[in-house]
Amino acid sequence: MILQTTQPRKLHLIDINAGAVELTKRRFATGLARGQIELQCGDSSSEVLGLLDEYLDWLYIDGDHEYPGVKKDLEAARLKIKRDGLIALNDYIYFASSDFSKCGVVEAVNEFCVGHDFEMVFFALRGRMHNDVALRRL
Repeated sequence: MILQTTQPRKLHLIDINAGAVELTKRRFATGLARGQIELQCGDSSSEVLGLLDEYLDWLYIDGDHEYPGVKKDLEAARLKIKRDGLIALNDYIYFASSDFSKCGVVEAVNEFCVGHDFEMVFFALRGRMHNDVALRRL
């Protein structure tokens, strides 16, 4: 849907799971061959930090759900999105509904917004409350 809706010049996909990367290679073989999609296997914050500063128009994060991991992803994203860019995140919740494990997304996002002058411009209620949010600089 991202490819169809936004038609990006380049879509960067990052996953730490090698199996997921292999599935993605097969599913998006055409986009990868054309150079429209770039796929990396690794830690999202480390891979994002390898991009040029202020390179991305927007970034969608669905990664580590614990506070330290979310914080690392947000800090990397802040450096790599354009001044008017967006950071979107999945699972803006306190507890995962499947196992009631604590999530650090709400805490990290709220702290990030206050500490770096970002605002929440989008909030989407999702099934089982795995909500999405989008942030931009003030």
